[in-house]
Amino acid sequence: YGLRRSEAVGLRWSAVDFKARTITINHTAVSTRGHVIYSDQVKTKSSYRTLPLTPDMRRYLSELRRHQKDMKRVYGKNYQKSDYICTRDDGTPLRPDYISQEFAKVCRRAGLPHIRLHDLRHSAATLLLREGFSLRQIQEWLGHADISTTANIYAHVQYSDKVSMARRMGGLLEISDI
Repeated sequence: YGLRRSEAVGLRWSAVDFKARTITINHTAVSTRGHVIYSDQVKTKSSYRTLPLTPDMRRYLSELRRHQKDMKRVYGKNYQKSDYICTRDDGTPLRPDYISQEFAKVCRRAGLPHIRLHDLRHSAATLLLREGFSLRQIQEWLGHADISTTANIYAHVQYSDKVSMARRMGGLLEISDI
């Protein structure tokens, strides 16, 4: 989805509407000086946004919610009640730095090159651009306040797209026999 780490970790169940098939980005969790600050504020005004749930994401969130309910029964009184989606089995909300550390481990185990979790946000922008979405649409999806951020920092043109552009340009410039 290309969410900021703070947005993903700060997601709450109250922001998910399974009937409307949407998720609203309206809360964050940020690590600072060893503490996590949970806030009803996001980075900018344009960061507040509602995104449609893909069928896979809807299915995943439904399964996760079921798992959390099961864990609540298992842990009983020791379960930490919260509205957060990203939690440990005992209900404790996950720390933003934990998410980054685990992402690095997953990449290592899969034999993938090291990338930052935040780089997935760039990947989302690039994939959406490649699929033909406008910079304006991608800006709104990512919640950027300024389209120049989307254009200049996040949306990258793939080399294979440059090859396609060169082929088309070559075709446009071909001189036909008259």
